[in-house]
Amino acid sequence: MSAAAAGARHRLCSAQAGADAISGTDIIPGFIEELTAKCPSYEAHVHTAPTIRAENQSLDMLYHWSVFTHIPPEECFLYMEDSYRALKPGGKMVFSFLEFADPQHWPNFMHRVQRIKKGKPLNLLDTFLHRDWIALWAEQIGFSRMAFTDGADGTNHPPFWQTLVSMTKRPAI
Repeated sequence: MSAAAAGARHRLCSAQAGADAISGTDIIPGFIEELTAKCPSYEAHVHTAPTIRAENQSLDMLYHWSVFTHIPPEECFLYMEDSYRALKPGGKMVFSFLEFADPQHWPNFMHRVQRIKKGKPLNLLDTFLHRDWIALWAEQIGFSRMAFTDGADGTNHPPFWQTLVSMTKRPAI
């Protein structure tokens, strides 16, 4: 299995079991340095374009943790589109995002509103997406079998706080 991750700081090295190749990218050089120090066998690169650093149809899985939470919606769409290009038919993409519908995310939004009211700068872009947007983009790009997991859902794993979505590249016909 070949897997890639954008937002490489999440230490995906623990997921290396069962994968013959895992690579990761991030836009922040310090995160790449931290990752390679902790996971020396992990292939990690600084990559700032809204593209996936992989050949066409070369990946079984792509994971974006805390990427779509900090970029504009247009770049989210570009990442989804290029993820589709990089995935093998039947490959999976999973990503995390923030949404207003999640009660855990609303205080974060209101904190940002209060900072702006007080004339304080926002230190980081936090982007809130809607499931309907993601579903529309996925359909337009060609993904299928979409499933969402609420950030507070601890049914099959510890809660992630961010909402997750998984989707599959349609198998070749």
